[in-house]
Amino acid sequence: MTQQAELRSTQQFDLHSHINGETYRVQILIPRRAPPPGGYPTLYVLDGDALFGGYAQAMANRSGANEVAAALIVGIAGAPGEHGASRTLDFTFSDMTSHEKDIIKDLGPNPPFGGADRFFQVIQQEIRPKVARLAPVDPARGALLGWSLGGHFVMHTMFEHPEAFGTYIALSPALWRSDRILFKAIPGFAQKVEASGARPRLFIGAGSREEEAFPGMMAGQMSHEDLAKSLSYARMVGNASDMAADLQPIFASHAMGFKARVFEGDTHNSMPWSAINPVLDFAFPRAQ
Repeated sequence: MTQQAELRSTQQFDLHSHINGETYRVQILIPRRAPPPGGYPTLYVLDGDALFGGYAQAMANRSGANEVAAALIVGIAGAPGEHGASRTLDFTFSDMTSHEKDIIKDLGPNPPFGGADRFFQVIQQEIRPKVARLAPVDPARGALLGWSLGGHFVMHTMFEHPEAFGTYIALSPALWRSDRILFKAIPGFAQKVEASGARPRLFIGAGSREEEAFPGMMAGQMSHEDLAKSLSYARMVGNASDMAADLQPIFASHAMGFKARVFEGDTHNSMPWSAINPVLDFAFPRAQ
């Protein structure tokens, strides 16, 4: 007889949102080290069903060895069942163009969209307060991490609400979406930073092989030719590099922490795990 495995020092709860009617599974690692006087810093990890375990165990091991500052790791994902949250809805604020729907086939013909602003409210008004009731947290030292569409959401959130989190981590962000609509938000972001005094930090990364179509990749879901067209349009490495080049002067002029990295040898589906230790080093440096 087998039992479901659990990660040590973690707990979870399901939350049904009164804001958007969706249900989320939230997983939490609480470090064994005592919190600092202001409370723990916190990393909120989107797509927690895929990513929480790696980031949580790396934090447990490395903070225990005093290699990084001890921080809460909070994974957020759709809960099982018919009311489980939709990542495609939650992570997007605009529809794909008709051209994108023709060539980006892995999302389906008419994927849901437009839930990003309500999902932001879910995090701010429902998830973060509940986490704060479970462990002492420092609200000024929150970090938000997203991958792919989740990275798209992270960038959108930073552009619209630069004060909401101290650190934003966008891994392989889907910057192609809606005809590169996020690039149009850069001037407004610069104005918000200037006017508000917010000083967010940003880590943006992509895998060097994200634009390559490997034999057998996505087999049964799309043809190799369609895959090549999709990857060429998405231009994951190129768009991440363009975004980094556009943002670097803004971050430098305000002395805001900034890191852009291409992970050599990584694909779209491997780089979030290759990024674990660089992300923790950036977000939670050990006090000297």
